[in-house]
Amino acid sequence: MIWQKKRHTKLKTKGFILAEAVFAVFVTFVVVLILQNLVKSLTLANKVQHRTDDIVFSYVQLNRFIKEKQNVKAFTLPERSNSEKAVFKKIDAQGKDTIYRLTQYKNMLRVTTPEGGHMPLLLDVKRSSFTTNDRMLKIEVTETDGRKSELYFKFNSRPTKNEKEKVLNDRKQKTKIKS
Repeated sequence: MIWQKKRHTKLKTKGFILAEAVFAVFVTFVVVLILQNLVKSLTLANKVQHRTDDIVFSYVQLNRFIKEKQNVKAFTLPERSNSEKAVFKKIDAQGKDTIYRLTQYKNMLRVTTPEGGHMPLLLDVKRSSFTTNDRMLKIEVTETDGRKSELYFKFNSRPTKNEKEKVLNDRKQKTKIKS
């Protein structure tokens, strides 16, 4: 005759053994450490992502400002620019021209006009330098966290005397029509 083993074995003790309790505490401790490190990693990754978004946002903001629909032309002024500032001029549809300066002030990049006011582009800037050519503006930025970026902007070519005269004549004709 074959004897069957009992399938359900009962422990003689009615509680946890000390080894089981220590093992349960150890597993809980490991799980808490893993979750803590995961949360730290996610918050650091989130901060880094926002910093990249700031650079991209400032690039898009300045590019839209340069290429607004009401502008006829926007061109650089290399003779007035140096490594500390970039100067460009915008001419609107009415023929009004405005000169803008792009500079670093304290820890931000900003656009200013001679009449006053400013438009902040990027914060937390440690160092910046500007290179202005006939149709291009290059901005080298070093942020306070050590990251470096280069931003390039394309401009129109400087208007010739004939183009300036044409704009003036168009403006005169528009004022005659309105009168």
